[in-house]
Amino acid sequence: LIHMFYSKFVTVFIASMCLTGAVFAAPVKVVTISDDFSSIVQSIGGDHVAVTSLIAGSRNLHSINPKPSMVMMIKNADLLIRLGMAQDKWIDGLIHVAKNPNLFPGKQGYLDASKNIEKLEIPQGNIDASMGDVHLYGNPHYWLNPANGIVIAKQIMDRLIAIDPDHAIDYQARYRDFSLELKAKIKVWKQRLEPYQKHNFVTYHKAWSYFFDGFNLRMVGELEPLPGIAPTTKHLVNLSKKLKQSNVPTVVLSTIYYPKKISQSFAKKQGAKFVFVSSSVGSDGVTSYTELFDYLVGAVTK
Repeated sequence: LIHMFYSKFVTVFIASMCLTGAVFAAPVKVVTISDDFSSIVQSIGGDHVAVTSLIAGSRNLHSINPKPSMVMMIKNADLLIRLGMAQDKWIDGLIHVAKNPNLFPGKQGYLDASKNIEKLEIPQGNIDASMGDVHLYGNPHYWLNPANGIVIAKQIMDRLIAIDPDHAIDYQARYRDFSLELKAKIKVWKQRLEPYQKHNFVTYHKAWSYFFDGFNLRMVGELEPLPGIAPTTKHLVNLSKKLKQSNVPTVVLSTIYYPKKISQSFAKKQGAKFVFVSSSVGSDGVTSYTELFDYLVGAVTK
């Protein structure tokens, strides 16, 4: 009797584990370059993913010093999502040191999120140091057009399905919900920004090209005379003349990791609206990719 009871118990236990295996399945461990991508991963992956960011909050991705803790994050990851376009080359060193065979370029666990993006401002002709810090593969701030968020999300869904096919239906459903919500929100954001389509927009650094492109806003210049070169008096005077000649309202839009006083002072001299904002999830109270654009559109239209 004891033997029969034990056999039935083992049989029931094994059957129970098989039926509930999905509940106890380990989540896909995802490491992303920033909170912007982590937010999208969470939207698509839900409870099936455990996601962390190499960089928290709004940071200048041009100047990041890798940390030993990042190596361990990559070493234990199932999927690594990077910005690409040669703007996060320091990740190559982390991949090499971590020696995670699934995360080398071309492997299933490696995703360059810029792959399917329609890139802006790819330089033509010969490039040299006199042109400043030129982006050889185009402007890398592509997440700032919400339409690109859908492109990024599609790539993430496809890769999660490849790594974790058992939850393919869930990933597909969450991607569908995410994309439908974002498309509906984009219509609302465009309506709110429509009155600003005849304004002049000036930025400190050329970080907002995708935002302007996504919402049909007019970018007329940057405070930097060349990418990565600090503003000069001569350049600011010439830019001021250009704005006065156009005789339309101006908005000076700057990211919080660039000098505030220079942008604020220039805006004041032009009688322009000054907007000083984060450009990423994880900063200034922004907790999701959709919230980022609620926040940005709200800051411009406030």
